[in-house]
Amino acid sequence: MVGKRVENIEEIRAYIKVRTTLNNSVKQIFTELGEVYGSDKVSYETVRRWRQKFLTGTESIKDAAKSGLPVTVSGKTNVSKVKEIIESDGRYTIRDIAKAVGISRVHFILKRILKVRKISARWIPHTLTDDQKKVRIQTAKRLLKMFPNFNQRQFANIVTGDETGVHYFEPVRKVGNKLWLTKHGRRPVVAKRTMSIKNVLYCIFLSCDVLAVQIPVPKGKRVTGRYYRDVVLKKLKKYQKRRPVSGFRHVRLLYDNAPSHTSELVKQFLKSEKVTVLPHPPYSPDLAPCDFFLFPKLKKFLSGRRYKSRQALGSVVSQCLRGYT
Repeated sequence: MVGKRVENIEEIRAYIKVRTTLNNSVKQIFTELGEVYGSDKVSYETVRRWRQKFLTGTESIKDAAKSGLPVTVSGKTNVSKVKEIIESDGRYTIRDIAKAVGISRVHFILKRILKVRKISARWIPHTLTDDQKKVRIQTAKRLLKMFPNFNQRQFANIVTGDETGVHYFEPVRKVGNKLWLTKHGRRPVVAKRTMSIKNVLYCIFLSCDVLAVQIPVPKGKRVTGRYYRDVVLKKLKKYQKRRPVSGFRHVRLLYDNAPSHTSELVKQFLKSEKVTVLPHPPYSPDLAPCDFFLFPKLKKFLSGRRYKSRQALGSVVSQCLRGYT
């Protein structure tokens, strides 16, 4: 049987060797083995392979000695040492770990036994100071007090948003450029997007179940506190009026601390509308769903595509956003 080690395999190989010496064919040997040992003991391919070995001068009926390190190399002691090293500092390379432990089978231990993988850290624009870390913890505790348990209605009222620039041409993402090549294969080339490529600034807000606002900022305009109040928030207010159960005053806004978001004009407007703004610690884009979830998916969707007009770009952006909400 293929893939199964039989007890008398060496006896079967000896039989194949003898019949090969007598110049019997593979078919004849396979048929005879089936009559003596049973049809499930050895496969036709195995008979053919060993007959070929004996014809080319192989004398031994035993398996060739396996190369490589003994199984003891990946024993509990070495596994514990490797685990201790990566827990103390995850930046060690395989070469560093192998040198420290004194073995070369580190990759097997990491992948097969410890089941770990090495990934790049998420990029953030600022390294938090100790005080900023404390604010982040305090903010997280405040949010936990506001939402001690999951409530679908409460979470449906959370509206999160931000601004992002969408270019008329998005180059193919770096991960999409990787190819398997031979040693002498030619490296592919990809055009890099220049700073002069046109782009459209979008203000996008969404809730957990629907895209609420998608506003392309007019050419030459900047998102100031006044624009944010008079255009973005008022359009969001108009949208929320369609939801009588949860009007604008029931909205809980979640966005970062950009100047346009925290300007006095915006604060006064939201206070007059009795809208709750959820706290957001400084320099923490990983806590804003738009930054770590929506916008990367949008740019990936647009990668490798080129558009000639704002209308064409806007249509695709809208299609993509509605697919993720």
